[in-house]
Amino acid sequence: MTTNKGANRTFLVTILVYVGFSLVYGFLTRGMNISIYVDIFLSQAIVFLPAWIYIRKSGMKVRECIPYKKIKISDVLLLVVMTYLFYPLVLVLNMLTMFLVDNQVVEMTQSMQGERFFLNMLCFAILPACVEEFFFRGMLYQTYRKSSMKIGMFLSAFLFGCMHLNFNQFLYTFAFGIFLVLVIEATGSIYASMICHFVLNLNMVIIMKIQSSKGIESAVEESAALLEDSQMMLMGTLSWLVIAIFTTACVFGLWVFMAKKNQRLEAFQLEFARPKTEKFITIPLIIGIVFAIGMIIWMGIAS
Repeated sequence: MTTNKGANRTFLVTILVYVGFSLVYGFLTRGMNISIYVDIFLSQAIVFLPAWIYIRKSGMKVRECIPYKKIKISDVLLLVVMTYLFYPLVLVLNMLTMFLVDNQVVEMTQSMQGERFFLNMLCFAILPACVEEFFFRGMLYQTYRKSSMKIGMFLSAFLFGCMHLNFNQFLYTFAFGIFLVLVIEATGSIYASMICHFVLNLNMVIIMKIQSSKGIESAVEESAALLEDSQMMLMGTLSWLVIAIFTTACVFGLWVFMAKKNQRLEAFQLEFARPKTEKFITIPLIIGIVFAIGMIIWMGIAS
């Protein structure tokens, strides 16, 4: 059986290897024209392998920490709707961070312009939806859940945000991480969070495709112009905030409906209120979080 201490060590190893490899890889490939898709594949492999090795070494069965039971078609449709309703909140949180730092996703899309839609969907939507859910809502959350669902939900979401290593993505990935845990609890399947993760990232790929039709340079210039006009940026954020309040309330209502439909709401309420049975804060976790926050601050200053 996995423990919180073991899961925390795995997170620490993952983030250290992730950053270390990125620095070495960046140095060795300096001046080389390496495809961004190679970068994405390697980064996802680094996230996947430590969790997989840990599960295998612990003697755990994959199903024990990755609840991959089938879900109903009606739930799939609900999940798609809920993800799109959750998107305004993601947008608001993203816009709030843009008052301080650059939009990291917009900068990434410049390297993906002109590539085939399916390739972008595969590397930017399908692969992260599978790998990151395996690590954060699978190995991490399902381990933490044994001690406390409530703490496990927020801690796994917080580490999910930290792993992105930039403040722009940290805020909305933290909120999205909580949402992904909730849909797992409402359905009993990690397929639910994979679907939502895929839909959110696919939406960004679609937006990128639309922007590419008029030129990504033009889209970046418009984004930069918006950031320079702080009053317009503030008005846009407030407008989307009003929309986000309404749509997020709708998400909560649909989540309750889905949990009831799957006869999981009462069990969720009982489990959520259960006191913790094992400590969460360990030395490896503290080191991992401090290191991640340090990188976020450094990246923010550098940008």
